[in-house]
Amino acid sequence: MNYETLIQFGLSENEAKIYIACLELGAAYVSSIAAKAGINRTTAYDILEYLVKKGLVGYVGAKKDKQFAPERPEALIEYLNNRKQNYDKKINDAKNILPELLGIYNAMPQKPKVKFYNGIEGIKTIYFDSLNTKGKILSWLDLENMELNPGSYFIDEYPKERTRRGIKIKAIVADCDLARKRAREDKKQNREMRIIPKNQMNIMPECYIYDNKVAFMSHKERFGVMIESKDIAEAQRKLYMLAWEKAKELES
Repeated sequence: MNYETLIQFGLSENEAKIYIACLELGAAYVSSIAAKAGINRTTAYDILEYLVKKGLVGYVGAKKDKQFAPERPEALIEYLNNRKQNYDKKINDAKNILPELLGIYNAMPQKPKVKFYNGIEGIKTIYFDSLNTKGKILSWLDLENMELNPGSYFIDEYPKERTRRGIKIKAIVADCDLARKRAREDKKQNREMRIIPKNQMNIMPECYIYDNKVAFMSHKERFGVMIESKDIAEAQRKLYMLAWEKAKELES
């Protein structure tokens, strides 16, 4: 029998080797079991004692002439059942102390978090996250860069869901036919867009600022990064509003 199968049941490699050696030998002295398993005697003895505690091996003979013998193989099922019950108990215990742990966690000073998201699906994850915002979204983007990439169909679905949830968005957008077309739908889609000349907005990544988060999405390079920090988000929000006022001049 391949001892690696037993490892899947929670035994260590050496425990599995010793257990199989016991099954093959029956009642035997430590030295014989150790030789059969290819493990030194001292280590084998310690492992056998562990297996006794787990109910997989028992003692045979007097203390001075002690041998070890395997319990019936059904004991492995009982061992696994006991492990399951222990895990179930630990899960319940964890649930009971969860409120206390959350209280400690919430009391800790919030540290900046940075998360990376790969591929178009990762970028979509950022969009979905922004739909949980409690406030307004500030963004800049080049719609042409987004529409030219696979998966950009989501860009059509996202505004619909954002509008349905009543989330407002400001957007500084590079000038293009698509931007002008979408600007005509601003009121319907709960959006305020400022379109500026392409030479003033030659930026590939898209940026979202909302709550305590700043997210950058590169449709060209297929990845996104989100920074969660109150201070950084607030700084970016102030810089954005300066850009928003400048965009008004460029737009006119």
